[in-house]
Amino acid sequence: MTYENIKSLILVILVFFSVFLTWSIWTYQPNLETMEKTKTVQEVAISAKKDAEEIVKPDRVIFHYSKDKHLGTTSSEEIDKIITEISRWNFTDFVNVSNEVKNFSSFIHNAGNAVILYQDSIPIDFYRTIIDMKEKKIPNFYFDRIVIDTEGVQKDQGFVYFISTEKNQAYRSQVPASFIQNFKNGFFNNAEYSLSYAKYFPYKNSNGMVFFLPEESTKMLQYQFLSTPLDSEKFKNALFKDPSVVQKNKHSTIEEYTNGSSLMRVNLERNTLSYVNPVGSSDSQLTSRGLLKRSIDFVNEHGGWTDNYRFVEMDELNHQVLFRLYDDKGYPIFSEGSGISEIRETWGQNEIYQYFRSNFLIGLRMETTETSLPSGHEVIQYLENKGLEMDKLQDIVLGYSMEKDSRLVYLEPSWFYLYNGTWIHISLDEPIGGANHGLE
Repeated sequence: MTYENIKSLILVILVFFSVFLTWSIWTYQPNLETMEKTKTVQEVAISAKKDAEEIVKPDRVIFHYSKDKHLGTTSSEEIDKIITEISRWNFTDFVNVSNEVKNFSSFIHNAGNAVILYQDSIPIDFYRTIIDMKEKKIPNFYFDRIVIDTEGVQKDQGFVYFISTEKNQAYRSQVPASFIQNFKNGFFNNAEYSLSYAKYFPYKNSNGMVFFLPEESTKMLQYQFLSTPLDSEKFKNALFKDPSVVQKNKHSTIEEYTNGSSLMRVNLERNTLSYVNPVGSSDSQLTSRGLLKRSIDFVNEHGGWTDNYRFVEMDELNHQVLFRLYDDKGYPIFSEGSGISEIRETWGQNEIYQYFRSNFLIGLRMETTETSLPSGHEVIQYLENKGLEMDKLQDIVLGYSMEKDSRLVYLEPSWFYLYNGTWIHISLDEPIGGANHGLE
């Protein structure tokens, strides 16, 4: 074999070896373990998430039997049973019957009606996530009362009304008659035998608004609880898009967290947490359903329902939503001046603009004392003697006043009245009308 033939053979071998190596590199698949999908940002969970029906709840139910017989309850347990019952009904055939109603107050409080009261108007499009509505197309309306007509069953159909007392609108829906009959037998007819219900009487102001109040005094508990501070760092991680660039400054009793534009301030003395995001301050086009849903979702995203909060007010014009604490019996908790019993949200176009809440968790119950609250008759007498313009009276409720010191939370039972848009506390100090109770 000549020298030239040897070189040619070696060259051919090298070419084939090069092709083989190239093919091996292209087709090589390493045996690696499959990586689990992970989120780039860890989700912050301060407390458990809650469903809409746990946040959007009625605070009173009134059963009307006749002109002179009315029973009512604020019991969370009883109201939850009622909502669970009606949530299974198939509401259909929504019709606007506002023009057929001559007097809304009389229509709502007719004998045989069961009235479920909410603190503020709720968009029906949102509420269909709570109760069963098979119809895809439902008129766009708001309501703050659900009225179940226990006497108006026709053949196999019963009627339930969704009413807005603010707009004087009424929408009638149909449900199977058997549901109405079961409700009547299970709740309406048995209320007078239940400790959850009390006798109520109507009071009508000069504007024609009717308030139903307990006829007799009500026994309530005074509470003392230990409080537990919430972790500010968790809120920082939840509220800022990039927590790594957030700087913390502390001045006496104030902690401030900022990324240069947004600001979270924790007031350790007033026990509040506020967050302002100027980027979110542009005009919003959110619908009421979108505003309410987004507000609930926002708190759920960081598990901010640290206690028993409920939806109580929505200002669509200013894109604001308010949630308030309730005790486990169903009474609202007010905190005049401090706002520590509230969660307030203001929305911009796509982002939260302002967020305000307490920075503590209500913990172990330390002490309880039973006290007796005046009857509704005494409260009305007091308000009239006070010289109020009763046409500006919007609501009257039993509830709690919340105060807090360094560790303890105090809940004091009292009457509250909504007057010209503001909730006002009635303190129980000064005797009136010769009664043993006092209102000041």
